Amino acid sequence: AAFYTAVLPPGSSVLDLCSSWTSHLPEGLALKRCVALGLNPLELLANPSKTEWRVQNLNRDPALPYPDASFDAALCALSVDYLTKPVDVLAEAHRVLRPGGLACMAFTNRCFPSKVVPVWLRPFTEESHARVVGTYLRYAAPWAEIGVADVSPDGWAGQRDPMIVVMARKAGGEKGTP
Repeated sequence: AAFYTAVLPPGSSVLDLCSSWTSHLPEGLALKRCVALGLNPLELLANPSKTEWRVQNLNRDPALPYPDASFDAALCALSVDYLTKPVDVLAEAHRVLRPGGLACMAFTNRCFPSKVVPVWLRPFTEESHARVVGTYLRYAAPWAEIGVADVSPDGWAGQRDPMIVVMARKAGGEKGTP
């Protein structure tokens, strides 16, 4: 949540791809708009961050129903590994982002192995996953920059609970603000 506070200025318009009962946004983040787009209408209704919601299966229809340059940020928390058309979805995310807009694809080392795309499983490492998502972004659109952030919380007794975000910024706009 602290990551999103750092990268989403107050008043941002956010598209939350593959959303559910939570957008993983910090409580009290002052967004102008948060569109939760996901599969389950009951979960989307329960999402406290959303200002609007839409049911859409991006694996069947990756075309986003929003005009060009509609959002400051496009987020996908814990689901990029389930996208069967990730390049198409990320090309659409690029299209609906305003100049300078930010795409953030967050993931952990947990998944449903029977549901993720095969490339996610071999090798099953954070570095491999970051490379896969970075490659999706690279082939999806002409992003101005692509980067990776390790936002993992501190572990306990030598344990680690990894959380990685692969980010891409659309060209244009003032650097550092969506």
